Amino acid sequence: MLHKMSTRPCTMCGTGGNPIVASERPCRCWNNKPWMPEDHYTLICCKKCGNLYVDSDVTEEYLDNLMAEVVPEFSEKTAYERNEEMEFVRNRELEMNWNMMTKFRKPLRGEKLLDFGSAWGAFGNIAKRDGIIPNGVELQLVAARSSLKLWGEGIVHCGPIENAPFKKNEFQYITAFETLEHLFNPIRVLRELKTFLSKDGILAISVPSADYFIFKYWFYRKQPAGALMRKILPGNMLEGMALIHNHINTFSIKSASLMIEKSGFRIIHIGSIGWRGGRIGKICENIGGLLWSTSRHHIAFAPSILIIADNG
Repeated sequence: MLHKMSTRPCTMCGTGGNPIVASERPCRCWNNKPWMPEDHYTLICCKKCGNLYVDSDVTEEYLDNLMAEVVPEFSEKTAYERNEEMEFVRNRELEMNWNMMTKFRKPLRGEKLLDFGSAWGAFGNIAKRDGIIPNGVELQLVAARSSLKLWGEGIVHCGPIENAPFKKNEFQYITAFETLEHLFNPIRVLRELKTFLSKDGILAISVPSADYFIFKYWFYRKQPAGALMRKILPGNMLEGMALIHNHINTFSIKSASLMIEKSGFRIIHIGSIGWRGGRIGKICENIGGLLWSTSRHHIAFAPSILIIADNG
């Protein structure tokens, strides 16, 4: 791990003087424009809440302009979703998320879902099976149109949440899966989403786990057998990179909880998700479960953290 300190305060709790723990360059690009304006990707770890956040002067305007230029690689699906195995795993995870949500609130036919970052409509399609009317917010126009075509009903707003044409307290379910980590100010967006949630509604989010990504960076870059592991398990890295260069925040249990609470929600469930199937995935899932229990729910050794909350 690196030892340099940064004066840039934590984006979740405001604590300063935190260590830089991971760095890669050059930064991954989208349409030849780097995700971070400095053309390198450097992570700071908050010593108080454990949040990983970028040591970058990136702004909301920079990210909005970057996303506005995005042209999907395929006309119907992204490269990620064209991979049948990855699509199967992702859909299975989304189904598990929906099943968990329905344990806390039974769906009634005709109720509404708002999926923030609805992508190509997979989650809305799952909820629709239980009579839920799916709606979405999605910045990629091709994906937004694809979602609406798939659902055959509802509204998919292509643009920022502040301009969305939805009514106050309109939705019984609001979700944001693997989306908030890309935002400059996720707390502001969650507060905006809260205005659309019904009084008895629930919110569900998933965000990448800081515990997992710190381990992943160490495993591929810092431990003695890292070079060998990069050859043996290349599929675990994106374009040979150990870090995901478009995450503004990567969350600990504490920082994810803090984000939800600052947004005005009350947490009713928190856990870790995202291990893929197979023997290695099962072993890692068991290790994650053990760490989750022995740490008293403070260590999320899994790719993502799932939180379900109500309106407080």
